[in-house]
Amino acid sequence: MLSACVCVLLVCGLAAADNSLPDDFHRCRQKDAKLNDCLRSAVADALRKMRDGIPSLSVPRMEPLHVASINIDSGAGPVVITQNYKNIKLHGLTESKLTTYKADLKQYRLRTDSITPKMEFIADYVMKGRILVLPIQGKGVANITMINLVVKHDLIGEPVVRDGQTYMHIRDYKVKFIPQRVLLNFSNLFNGDKRLGDQMNIFLNENSELVFNELKESYEKSLSSVFQDVTNKIFDKVPMNKIFIEE
Repeated sequence: MLSACVCVLLVCGLAAADNSLPDDFHRCRQKDAKLNDCLRSAVADALRKMRDGIPSLSVPRMEPLHVASINIDSGAGPVVITQNYKNIKLHGLTESKLTTYKADLKQYRLRTDSITPKMEFIADYVMKGRILVLPIQGKGVANITMINLVVKHDLIGEPVVRDGQTYMHIRDYKVKFIPQRVLLNFSNLFNGDKRLGDQMNIFLNENSELVFNELKESYEKSLSSVFQDVTNKIFDKVPMNKIFIEE
């Protein structure tokens, strides 16, 4: 799920082992009057080039982005479900487009909005709970597809000085997911009972907005943590003045 999220990771275009940007990455200067426009373009360009990741910086492959596991819990309202996901693959991040970018480097804060035409979240799942009055349980493969997914990113950093260099460590990464449409499919529901499983998948998609909205906050928190970890792989290694050029 999710989205271009790795935005800030991308903005940086990601520095090479010598702490400089690769020659084919766009660069943005802090004093540029159109810094935000430059960053929006640079992030989009970097995102397209990030499909295979950057092994030298431990930046993972972005298409798909692999996530080991996340746990989702919803304990109130009409949807009460415990979900455990493993072997997660996020497809579609590199097709994301940035619509806005706002950098406040003095406050170590980056905010951006992105839109992903089709984001697929595919994973092994274990699930148990209820939706409205209906019980649901299963263990198999989940596919959660979000169409025209808008993601709002808010990255809050802090300065860390090492060896005379200032780094921008991201201490908080918040995201909000706003999909136009959500498609849900869970294989092997009810211990493989095809009739019940097919009926439940139909019910889930007829009520996908309700289901997703009830679980959205848990998805956002879990994936925010993933994005924060990936982003700091870059920001904790590369000084700010190598990411946002001072000259």
